[in-house]
Amino acid sequence: MLKRILDRYRELDQVRKRYLGFGVTLFIIFAVIVSGIFIGRIYSLGETYAEYTRNEIIHIKKDFLKDTVTNTISAVEKIRNRQERLLENKITHIMGYFEAYPDLELNAIIKYLSLPENSELLDIVIEDEAGTVIFSSPTGLAFSGVLLEDETVEYSQEFQYGPYKISLLILRDTVKKQIEEELREKIYREIYFQDAYMWVNEVIDYDGGDDYGIRLIHPNLKDTEGMSISTDMEDIAGNLPYLEELEGIRMDGEVFYTYNFKKLDDDEIGEKISYARLYEDYNWILAMGVYYDTIDAYYESAKNASEDEIAASVGILLGSGFLVLLVGMGMFLILEERYFRMSNMELKEELATDELTDAKSRRAGMKRLKEKFQKFSNNGCECALFLMDLDDFKHINDTYGHDVGDKVLYEVVKSIKASIRDSDTVYRWGGEEFVILVDGIGPTALETFMSKVLAAVEKTEVLVENKEVGITTSIGATYFREDDISFEDALKRADMALYESKKNGKGRGTIRQ
Repeated sequence: MLKRILDRYRELDQVRKRYLGFGVTLFIIFAVIVSGIFIGRIYSLGETYAEYTRNEIIHIKKDFLKDTVTNTISAVEKIRNRQERLLENKITHIMGYFEAYPDLELNAIIKYLSLPENSELLDIVIEDEAGTVIFSSPTGLAFSGVLLEDETVEYSQEFQYGPYKISLLILRDTVKKQIEEELREKIYREIYFQDAYMWVNEVIDYDGGDDYGIRLIHPNLKDTEGMSISTDMEDIAGNLPYLEELEGIRMDGEVFYTYNFKKLDDDEIGEKISYARLYEDYNWILAMGVYYDTIDAYYESAKNASEDEIAASVGILLGSGFLVLLVGMGMFLILEERYFRMSNMELKEELATDELTDAKSRRAGMKRLKEKFQKFSNNGCECALFLMDLDDFKHINDTYGHDVGDKVLYEVVKSIKASIRDSDTVYRWGGEEFVILVDGIGPTALETFMSKVLAAVEKTEVLVENKEVGITTSIGATYFREDDISFEDALKRADMALYESKKNGKGRGTIRQ
């Protein structure tokens, strides 16, 4: 074909050759101009796409930080309620003892109240008929001749025993200290991706200044816990993160801010975006941050991928005619749009899946529950909800180590998935707590399904030095009801049912109608 084109060109006269050359030149110039415009536009689009991806990731990270801190505050409330119940039960037990033995002498009364299992974490006082304190607990915190102010007492119980008035008190600081220790253990134990971690500061003076607060819990700087912090403390870039945090907390009770800090288990300094929220009852600021360089890695990846696609498309455009250029450009735009969609789908799927257990994430579960409840509200579809919590999981971690604990979580999820239908979904709700969402089963089938899950967990095999780790779980089950205002009502029922299962011996399930 090339020979025929050349032969045809030789047959042309000089004038026609000049016109042909002129036309080809104009075509080439036009093609170069159009190609340059399109190429410039494509590069601009690539930058825009990469920047958009970065902004979306920052938004997702912010949601992750806020959700995690909010969930931790919910966990603090649960810890607090549990500690208060334990201490209140201790007081009830002591009072029951005195009801059973109504004629004890003073020495016997003091001896019983001084037992470690009775006096630990409680403040106790005995007064005679004249109101004189004749005995106070070994801690001596509750009394200096008179009772403490009401705001220092979390719970109290007074009763008359013969000529003596006995007062049993739970101090606010006692409960607070117990919660602090359990929260510290939880924060140390939690593992988040990309060096993210949580910390807690306690505010002493909301006006700021020197020693306005205390670094209470900090997994990255454990040896500095208890040190005073001031609002004039600067990071490496001269920012005042503590001042910014305190001002945001004082104004809105929560704040997003950025500052520079050393990385977890590393002396490298990095800029991080953080979210802080106030737990007002104890003046605790719970905060969590993630480093920007982990976000920038996504940005560079998106930018490089975009540039690779552009370079390939430019080669095709310059080696082809104007028509091929237009076609190539159209194909490139289609491919880029598809690539963008697939990249975002992969990113969303990654964020919707728990990295450790391969279960769906809590964020995905909240979204799915909302959708299911809306569907239930519209057409009354049957949907069951199971909230489960592995029994004595802390004991497994303490005995065998966190690596074994992580393996237990993974194998349990694997066993549950094998025992349920493909249409049923397991979500990791936090720590060793999971939610199973099941379609198409009514109230009568809840017991059967729950038994299958209990059996699957109990049969899960995890060996440590040829010894099998015993694994059981407790379950709370329910389903959507017509009087539910939102899916959270069903979650609360499931949580109450789970508590009953734990209370009644663990390794069992309870249904709340």
